[in-house]
Amino acid sequence: MIDQVMRLTAFPVHGTTVEVVVAGTVRGEWTRPPVVSSDAAVLYVHGGGFVAGSPRGYRGVAGRLTAALGLPVFVVDYRLAPEHRNPAAGDDIDAAFEWLVRQGFAADRIVVAGDSAGGHLATELMLARADRGLTPPAALVLFSPMTDLGLGLVTPDRANDDGLLSLKVARAAVAHYLDGRSAVPDLRPTPGSALPPVLVQASDCELFTGDAVELADRLRRAGASCELQLWPGQMHVFQLLVNLVPEATRAHRAAAQFVLPLVRPGADRIAG
Repeated sequence: MIDQVMRLTAFPVHGTTVEVVVAGTVRGEWTRPPVVSSDAAVLYVHGGGFVAGSPRGYRGVAGRLTAALGLPVFVVDYRLAPEHRNPAAGDDIDAAFEWLVRQGFAADRIVVAGDSAGGHLATELMLARADRGLTPPAALVLFSPMTDLGLGLVTPDRANDDGLLSLKVARAAVAHYLDGRSAVPDLRPTPGSALPPVLVQASDCELFTGDAVELADRLRRAGASCELQLWPGQMHVFQLLVNLVPEATRAHRAAAQFVLPLVRPGADRIAG
């Protein structure tokens, strides 16, 4: 249902191109702008509660991000629950990052981004690389990220419905994702570890407002540079509703303002 709605609103952005990728176990879609402004790229991890979502459904989001940033955006097609439980999704996202490196993108020139459950997975990738002593990405951009899979950060008065998501739906999705055997992923950065600059955007009245605030606090306490933007009166992942919510475009522009100074521009070249 969620993916079907996303596909209906995923109108192509004029001048951008889409390329479907199947490279061994790595699957996804490139969305490229007419002119690439840098040697950097974006790895985007879609949301959908670990059980839904696809690159096809995110073409509208990817198109607007690539247009705002002037960077190619790769939306990874990771395995979904309940057929593939934790840690399958995380493994696929890690593989996609390493595939981008093999394509010639330096690790510190890759911006990692994600929304909702995808924001959780994107943060997992960043923290896992830090714990393994690997080069951090250029930046991390999160739209309404889920931080606590125990859902203990949800504000009680927002538990029933924030316009797009309810606590009941979130609990069911997490139950499908966790297999009851693997350790529950805990987004707690190691103090002093190598972390990139982070942008966290969320609504000030959505189900995961508390998750966004807590994650920003954890990152700052660990020494990371983290900017938290709370948008008033919006629903969960309003940034995805690019054809319906004017603030979505403004949020993308704010993300571009955050990212572009972090990726030094090289000579302009035509996207291939």
